[in-house]
Amino acid sequence: MDYQKGSKHMNTLSSNNSLVSNIVGKQTNDLMFIIYSSIIGSILLALSSKIQIPLTPVPVTLQTMVLLVMSMFLGWRGALGATILYLFQGAAGLPVFAHGSGIIYLFGPTGGYLFGFILASILVGFLAERDWDKSIILTFCAMTIGTLVIYICGISWLAFLKDINTAIIFGLLPFITPDILKICLGSCIVAAGWELKNKYLNIDN
Repeated sequence: MDYQKGSKHMNTLSSNNSLVSNIVGKQTNDLMFIIYSSIIGSILLALSSKIQIPLTPVPVTLQTMVLLVMSMFLGWRGALGATILYLFQGAAGLPVFAHGSGIIYLFGPTGGYLFGFILASILVGFLAERDWDKSIILTFCAMTIGTLVIYICGISWLAFLKDINTAIIFGLLPFITPDILKICLGSCIVAAGWELKNKYLNIDN
């Protein structure tokens, strides 16, 4: 793999390179790449919100894992576009959220987490473009940071609506163990993606 292209941009905002952009021969700031990534990513976010895992008394979905993996795969622009498009679809009334839809839903108890998706997609995607996605350890760290950002936004908003104890008991504690598992799985998916790309689609050589 040619790492020199990415290293030339290490002192800039980002390398404009991600796993998916590398495979399709585009850069992450390419307009068509962003458009297609946004559409496909928003669909994946919608589908993942409907997949519930009964690991805790509070339903757990695969959505955060899909968001984080998507951000690592696409880079921050494509991931941000997908996240904003997904939230727009939900606000417009499409049934893309786990429960409910509409603008009012965005300002409900789970609204903080949804807006946290925006910040997490930017941050995790940015770190991916700085080559964090090429190390499983750094990928784990990036996904952990993204999850913490979602937690902070979600708990802060829930505490504003209710109180801090309610926010922690219902908005944090039930999700810690499932999210650790999802981060581990997501890190393995990203590592496997690069492994498969290098083995079968090593177009840079």
